[in-house]
Amino acid sequence: MASRGRWDTLFALTCCMAVLIGHAANATPLQPKYPGDGAPVEDLIQFYNDLQQYLNVVTRPRFGKRSGSQALCGDPYRLTGC
Repeated sequence: MASRGRWDTLFALTCCMAVLIGHAANATPLQPKYPGDGAPVEDLIQFYNDLQQYLNVVTRPRFGKRSGSQALCGDPYRLTGC
């Protein structure tokens, strides 16, 4: 019976991972397609607007625990202050 519990847990974990991976793939926007050199001006304007929005999302700053001024200090063990 303990073996069945392990398989049930493994199955549930696998299902959760499949759902999370599916959502992670949709989290980033798709890069806009260039309409071509002979495209109308409206299509080029739409492309550049989509490109700007894409770049704003992809290159947004990410702040972590090392984003403070302490990260720039020379002493990693914080024995001396900045």
